[in-house]
Amino acid sequence: MTLPQSTVCRRIAAGVLVVCFLAADSPAQSSRDWQRFPAIVEAPMPAELFALGDVHGDYDRTIELLAAAHLIASHPAAPRSVEWTGGASVLVCTGDMIDKYDHGMNVIAMMRVLEPLAAQAGGRVIVTMGNHEAEFLAGAGADQKNAEFEHELDAAGIPPADVAAGKDAMGIGRWLRDLPVGAKVGDWFFCHAGNTGRLSISQLDERVQTQVTQHGFDSPILTDPNSILEARLHPRPWWDWDGQAPALKDASTENQTHSSKNAGIDPGENRLRAGIEALGAHHLVFGHQPGKVKFADGSEREAGVIYEKFDGLIFLIDTGMSRGVSSGRGALLHISNASVHGASAVYADGTVQRLVQ
Repeated sequence: MTLPQSTVCRRIAAGVLVVCFLAADSPAQSSRDWQRFPAIVEAPMPAELFALGDVHGDYDRTIELLAAAHLIASHPAAPRSVEWTGGASVLVCTGDMIDKYDHGMNVIAMMRVLEPLAAQAGGRVIVTMGNHEAEFLAGAGADQKNAEFEHELDAAGIPPADVAAGKDAMGIGRWLRDLPVGAKVGDWFFCHAGNTGRLSISQLDERVQTQVTQHGFDSPILTDPNSILEARLHPRPWWDWDGQAPALKDASTENQTHSSKNAGIDPGENRLRAGIEALGAHHLVFGHQPGKVKFADGSEREAGVIYEKFDGLIFLIDTGMSRGVSSGRGALLHISNASVHGASAVYADGTVQRLVQ
């Protein structure tokens, strides 16, 4: 059978699965349509909102979590046959779909299938970029940090360099290059590492667009150690010091300590609240950090769990769920009825844990 030019099929790993996607008749171009694919995605608040942290190539555990949350039907035979059952729910995935384990291609394939299926049902699937995706694109498909994903591509006969350039026939690279770096859903803001530098949505969107257009995915706005994709919570959380990365600094906020209504609050928490308010949001959700975290007030987040802090101001959702990381239990964040008091962790076995009392 001869396939039409607009359809490209590629076998992924001999005998495992075949995925078909629509592809343009001409090679993908490196430029990005920022109107169609903005740096920051915005969406209204749904009745049911879910967030998934760093899955790092563990397709099976991702499937288990999505099924436990009733977002998809039971384990599909292949990514292309996944079924969205979440109706009007919104699912946000905060990046790092690839590396550390060996089924990143399946994770990507499934997300690409779920995006239109969710939209057809009145819901939405939003995938934001993680540092591993940005580093793969910046390294032209040859970064040592992306060894597992590059090996998957090689095994499937797909040159990693073509994917990084957005020129592969399956459209994997084009999809990765068009990912947003953040998403605002209602008054909840999602990104990979959390630090938006106290910039507004418009400032952040403009800065990402300008730098990536001029310098590619190795831009400071994405790669600086204290950036939106790279900021760390060790040896102390990024909000506990005012060392903003140059790429994130803004003249109007650089020396701002926050409004008087929050006088008396710890300076670090003050900076954190200022950053979230600058986004027009009330809550910040991010991944990137699966390990134990010690906070300035003496409290601790244990490794491998979804954790909320400051009465639901922030949620840490990287649980180290991938078998290539630490084989954590894995969980989804679920926000019900647009309320922080409806926030809970959903585990693969169906267990639900309320997070905010």
